[in-house]
Amino acid sequence: MGERENIRDRIKQINPRALMVCDQIDSLMKGSVGVTITEDMTPEEEEMALYGGFLKEGYPPEIAEKKAKQWRQRAEQLFK
Repeated sequence: MGERENIRDRIKQINPRALMVCDQIDSLMKGSVGVTITEDMTPEEEEMALYGGFLKEGYPPEIAEKKAKQWRQRAEQLFK
């Protein structure tokens, strides 16, 4: 059986900058919610999608509701 290759070491040898970009993407993804929000959704639908995502991640309902409102407001500020 072959040895497992350390992917991070291999990427570092090939292109150290690519590893830096991967690390930056990983750090940005931490704390994100795995939901899809589309242009045709109403603000209430967006908030409910975020709320459901936070619940799936294990947040209590009160905190999930608060975070969903905050995230929707931030997205509104950024994209509109």
